[in-house]
Amino acid sequence: MKRILVVDSDEQVASILSIKLKREGFEAATAGNSADALRILPEFRPDIIVSEMILPKMSGIDFMKRVKMNPEMMRIPFVFLSSSRDVENKILALDMGAAAVLAKPLFITDLLENLKGILGEYELKNSSDSEENTPEGDISDISVLNILSILLENNSSGEVEFSASSDKHGVIFCDCGNVVRAETNDGDNKDGMEELYKILSWSDGTFSVNYGDVSVERNIFIPQKKIIEKSVEWFREYSAILRSLPPVDTTVHLDFANFVENLNKLPDDIDSVIKSIDESGSKISDIIDSCGGDRLRTADYLKQLFELSVVSSVNVNSVYKAEYPQWLVSSGKAVEIKEDLPEEKPEVFENIEKSEEPEEPEPVAAPVEESAGEPKKSAWDELAEQSSRRGKSGKIVLFVLLLAVAAAIITFIYYRGLI
Repeated sequence: MKRILVVDSDEQVASILSIKLKREGFEAATAGNSADALRILPEFRPDIIVSEMILPKMSGIDFMKRVKMNPEMMRIPFVFLSSSRDVENKILALDMGAAAVLAKPLFITDLLENLKGILGEYELKNSSDSEENTPEGDISDISVLNILSILLENNSSGEVEFSASSDKHGVIFCDCGNVVRAETNDGDNKDGMEELYKILSWSDGTFSVNYGDVSVERNIFIPQKKIIEKSVEWFREYSAILRSLPPVDTTVHLDFANFVENLNKLPDDIDSVIKSIDESGSKISDIIDSCGGDRLRTADYLKQLFELSVVSSVNVNSVYKAEYPQWLVSSGKAVEIKEDLPEEKPEVFENIEKSEEPEEPEPVAAPVEESAGEPKKSAWDELAEQSSRRGKSGKIVLFVLLLAVAAAIITFIYYRGLI
């Protein structure tokens, strides 16, 4: 005798269907919502499930996802009943693995014909399949968090493989419903939680579940419920930051002038984010991927850069020009530092060498009132005066030494009788 589970929030409809099915030789059980149905499934073991699409506590599609993720019940066919005209949900249900979606109201004879046909097809399919089906699907249809929750509910062991865009791959290993390891193809795989957070951030891609015993080196050591709690909290914060940013496929540029002006407002370790932005711009998703490590922190740094206008979607091509030092401006040398500063120094000493005779400086008797208003000497002027004084005193000493040498020579020749 084939067993059929009827799930419908309308008790009257569920009772009528149960009575009709029993008259046709089926064994039937009823549930008013998905949570009750999940409790009935392990003991009742239905051959087919007839469910309303709109259910309290959990939608019919989410209910089916959980059943399909259970290795012991993944082959049970689903028939959905729907009074809604929402075509997209019907298509989604069929894509997720529903055997049929029937519109309400319907005749009981039509339902029975569909059920008998579906049961016959699944019996033939199951007898011809030598390999066990592998649950698979899209991350956009069932999130990574939902997959982890289902594995915990089913107390399942195995590995879940994920493939996302840009050749990103990851694997989560579970032992009796507990996540023991998470790894990705572009990570160091030492901190399992960081690798798990990376997989959680993937919004598109596919997954497949391979049930079986696992024997791997653990890199996650906290209980599964704690993993779920931390993952939900992390994902909530990460999603909130992404909502404050432009779409992740937006190309952004660095405003170097604003970056220099706001250096004191930025964290010391933000340089990895800055370096990941190319001159021609980089996508937000690529920046987050290239920085690695804590993706939540990288997203938060990007948020700060946007708020300070250091990063934007507009390429301003700004160049930072620092203000000239006051001593350079006061000496009249306010030009490009790199080009003109080295050329000014030799000119001062060239002017000193051209002076032939030491000259005594003429005293300047300037009034006290006028000298008080004169500008302070620049560093360049002080340097020139010091060099000039050193040059003059040196030449005087040399002249005296020459005179002494000449006198000594004359005295020597005189006493030798040569004169």
